[in-house]
Amino acid sequence: MIAGEKAPDFTLYDHTGRPRSLSAFLQDGPVVLFFFPIASSPICTAQACHFRDLSDEFAAVGAQRVGISTDTVDRQAHFAQQRSFDYPLLSDVDGVVSELFGVRRGRLARLRGSVMPHQTVWRGRHTRRRGLLGRFMPVRRTTFVIDTDRTVLKVISNEVRASVHADHTLRFLQDHNVLQRREVPPSTLTAGFDDAGLELPLEAFVEAATTTEPPGWPRHDVRGQVLTCCGQSRSVAEIAAHLSLPLGATRYLVGELVTQGYLRVQAVPGDSMTIAERRELIERTLQGLRAL
Repeated sequence: MIAGEKAPDFTLYDHTGRPRSLSAFLQDGPVVLFFFPIASSPICTAQACHFRDLSDEFAAVGAQRVGISTDTVDRQAHFAQQRSFDYPLLSDVDGVVSELFGVRRGRLARLRGSVMPHQTVWRGRHTRRRGLLGRFMPVRRTTFVIDTDRTVLKVISNEVRASVHADHTLRFLQDHNVLQRREVPPSTLTAGFDDAGLELPLEAFVEAATTTEPPGWPRHDVRGQVLTCCGQSRSVAEIAAHLSLPLGATRYLVGELVTQGYLRVQAVPGDSMTIAERRELIERTLQGLRAL
């Protein structure tokens, strides 16, 4: 995910076991959402504690701090109690939110291997190393500054220098005066579309739009994998099966790409379809679901 795009709304449990949503956080002002790999690890502790120590400074610019990792609620609770954090830690155990933000490791490394199998011959050792990295550091250490309309204003990524995340975020907020809600130009990707996104049924068929040139997403960005997969017409269920993605995440991603003009809906079940077309649609959808 890059600056200018709309952050996906989500709901996760925080370290107290309470469900929290991004949209609810944004009702109180901009959100600084920082991903960290493992609770209580040395660099993650330094990163999270630096956000804690700058509490007054972030309050002065009207921004809320929210930490998130793939740790369980219990591990997040222990981490928060141990370090006396004054902000919520969210538990993304399934990694779905990390995947939506493009910071999840492991699965995406394997996805690259499945989409580009010719690389595995001469990069097999590197592929195994990436798999191990995904086990021990499941997400990339990344911070997103999100405005109240869910526009991503700033993305900060640094794996080693923990203090960079809070320091650069605070400097950005102070320089851009987010507290006074200065107008941010709408993203060219999402301007004119409904923020709520597009809900597509699993049996809906989509394909890549040839009239829209995709942006320069990083190679690990799952949206690029979805576009590649849609070179030929596929249902949402088939895309999930082909890329080994959760159905919910796939449905959301496809809906966003359709809204942004990168995919177009080829067929959605309706009364105008013939019996043969319905039968083919149902069969292809079932094949995709069986493969999951």
